[in-house]
Amino acid sequence: MDQAEAIAVIKDACADITRGMMKITPTVPALQDKPIESKLFETLYELTKNVETIKKQVGKIGKDDDSPLL
Repeated sequence: MDQAEAIAVIKDACADITRGMMKITPTVPALQDKPIESKLFETLYELTKNVETIKKQVGKIGKDDDSPLL
């Protein structure tokens, strides 16, 4: 696997994670348990931050080569 393939796999995985979280978020209130809902929303927020960190770090690859074509 080369770098471009690795980047594509990581981006696809991040998109899959995001889609999964988008299915979870609207269902949380149906649990009807405020303490658990609160903890789940907090955890979903942290997951979102972590996925965004992964995407940003992967997005930096290749941008530091001083190429005028970027």
